[in-house]
Amino acid sequence: MPKRRTSAAGRDQRTGPDRPGPTWIRGLLGVGLAALAGFSSTPALAAPGDAQAQKGIALARKGECGDAVPLLEEAEGIRHRPETAVALASCYEMAAELLQASALYGVVAEEPPDRTHTRGDRAAIQIAKRKLRDVDARIPTLSFVIPKGYEGVVITIDGEPVDPPTDPQKVDPGDELAVVMKAKGRKERKETITLEERERRVVTLDLAPLGSASAPEPAVPSKEPRLWLGVAYRGYVIPRFAMNIFGDGGRTVVAPGGALSLVRTSGNLDITFTLGYAAFFLPPTPFKARGTPDTEYEIVEADLSSLQASFELVWNFPLDRRQRFRLRVGGGLGVGYTFLGDIHRTQAYPPGFAPGDPYTYRPCTAPNDPPGSFRYCNQLDKDLDHYGGYVEPSWFDGGARPLVYPWIVLPRIGISFRPTPRVSIDLDVAPSLSGILTGLGVRVGL
Repeated sequence: MPKRRTSAAGRDQRTGPDRPGPTWIRGLLGVGLAALAGFSSTPALAAPGDAQAQKGIALARKGECGDAVPLLEEAEGIRHRPETAVALASCYEMAAELLQASALYGVVAEEPPDRTHTRGDRAAIQIAKRKLRDVDARIPTLSFVIPKGYEGVVITIDGEPVDPPTDPQKVDPGDELAVVMKAKGRKERKETITLEERERRVVTLDLAPLGSASAPEPAVPSKEPRLWLGVAYRGYVIPRFAMNIFGDGGRTVVAPGGALSLVRTSGNLDITFTLGYAAFFLPPTPFKARGTPDTEYEIVEADLSSLQASFELVWNFPLDRRQRFRLRVGGGLGVGYTFLGDIHRTQAYPPGFAPGDPYTYRPCTAPNDPPGSFRYCNQLDKDLDHYGGYVEPSWFDGGARPLVYPWIVLPRIGISFRPTPRVSIDLDVAPSLSGILTGLGVRVGL
């Protein structure tokens, strides 16, 4: 017997592929909307069922679908109106009964114009066409792959045969589907599968032969956590060639850090909120603006600490039958705040006071100190006071020290490994405004 559940609208509803809708939906599909409109001779405002429709529509617009649905179903059972049907479909959509919503939007979207339609009915037909596309994209599907050599395959979802099983079966998100797989000469296997919105689950039959010691492991996890908590190493690599885009000198810097993340899954999509920390420490390093003379070299040091808050989207693509390994592709936006540390700049001079390897340059202690270094250690232009641990101002004060800055990562590419359905080990890399992001972490399903 098909499994039943109680919907958010307070009704029992079947789950699984090709579920029958309410009686009035089947009536519309069987009789035809044109014929139904032809039999209606009473003026629209005075027709039976309008009182229930008007009250139900008002409740639906306020989001009170629990009270609206009985009124709207009663009104549609008495007399069909596109405006009433679309209000009812929106309540089905709100209750995640996407199959019911899609069926009803589809009926209204195909309805031809009629002289009895009100302005609200005409607007509802246009809304139904747009909503139908949106809802159909959200409906998850379940399909099956049958390996060679399998005979007499019978697959049922909630007791209803799936034919053909290779075609995607539309189901409501969040429903617990009782799936039974059988084949000639093989052991029967039962699974309970729950799909998220937009999920496209593909199950490969893997039934043990009769007489074998044990049944094989499921081809895919029957149910995965929707909420994950993660901790990760998240650091940045700033290569020297990146610094050389803006100037001469510099060095490759590794900025270590960490991150805490909360992940909400929706099908193959991970929606992540992350709070991270990174330490941007630069040892004494020669640097000057590109195109400036050798006398402009300075010794630059930094000991910055930064927090980043980000919103990230990552899509997962299974790489194996059991979905233990997944390719991860996505990106993220956020904001960074440098809450601690400074950038120090000091004018530098070469030993012997002649141009040479800038990595041998030494910091000036004062103008023309040591004596003979006046070409390098001077009080000219903007660097006149860059001595004795000069602190660089922030961006908001005309300096180069970042204070609040955008955090952008795109594209983010990685690999995840799931040793169990509730544990994921993630490896990621991505270009960002702060350098090359590198991450290695673990997530646990809640």
